Amino acid sequence: MSNNSVYSFMKYILLLLVLFASFGLTVSAQRDSVKSKISNARYFGINYENDYFTQTDEYYTQGIKLEAVGPVFRYSPIMWLLPYLKHTTIQYGLTAVQDCFTPTSISSDSILRGDRPFAGYIYLGHTKTSFDYAKKQALTAEVDVGEIGQCAECEAEQKEIHKYGNNIQPTGWQYQIGTGLYLNYKLRYEKAIYADTAIDIDATGQISMGTVYDNALAGITLHLGKMQSYFIGNHTSKFQLYGIVQAWVEGVGYNGTLEGALFTHNSIYTISPKALTPILFGDSYGVCLSYHKTSVTYSVTHITNEFSTGVYHGWGHLNINIYF
Repeated sequence: MSNNSVYSFMKYILLLLVLFASFGLTVSAQRDSVKSKISNARYFGINYENDYFTQTDEYYTQGIKLEAVGPVFRYSPIMWLLPYLKHTTIQYGLTAVQDCFTPTSISSDSILRGDRPFAGYIYLGHTKTSFDYAKKQALTAEVDVGEIGQCAECEAEQKEIHKYGNNIQPTGWQYQIGTGLYLNYKLRYEKAIYADTAIDIDATGQISMGTVYDNALAGITLHLGKMQSYFIGNHTSKFQLYGIVQAWVEGVGYNGTLEGALFTHNSIYTISPKALTPILFGDSYGVCLSYHKTSVTYSVTHITNEFSTGVYHGWGHLNINIYF
């Protein structure tokens, strides 16, 4: 990572931290505990996504997410910005994310007009989830700050992976989406439609606003098998094994991985806003195995084409959580 990229990224982080701190350093921890209780869940999670699992090497090609959850994170001043449901169990977390995107071919040294541009971003996130077991509902609020562009180091990472896998070296990263601020705010609401000992059917609504993603989503999730209720908000050490099926529809207002970050005009190549698909459909299916202090989830996700000349795309997701 270049010194200029590091400086730019840290500048954004410092600026926002100073702004948030001006509202009061400990307000969030005091306010959240007035009518709600703090979850005792403590875990570290690793999430890895790659389209290799679906035998492709295009579009959303790789994602890495590290997350840490625990009561101590409620003291972060940024948590003050995140709303919650009253009379609930609140869970706090921090995340670090890197996502990388490529066109359908990574062997062309020229711009592939009508194809997805190369893109990558990296960010740090704060999450606050309030679980209401009595009403079978949950609200997750998240704010993410980082940078889109070369700072994500997707080019170097992909080249190293291909080097050790004896695959072709990718070319074309010099045309990736230009450097810009990644600042996004997301709210996700989940409500049980039907809940029993072996089946949960939940409705989901989500909205994202910021410099990279502006969209709204509505969907449904089915959990089927031996499991505890998702809305309890604390981990159980008992054996769990269940399937997960999801389907959703998404309205897209802006996608910075295709159009460049808002308020920036430094990308060599982008997809025209008129070419974006305003309505997307997605599905996901997988399985989760959990016992004692470990849970493992594997799933496969598909989405319809994101722009007029795009194609249906899918990737695999592996999640491992270690509880303390």
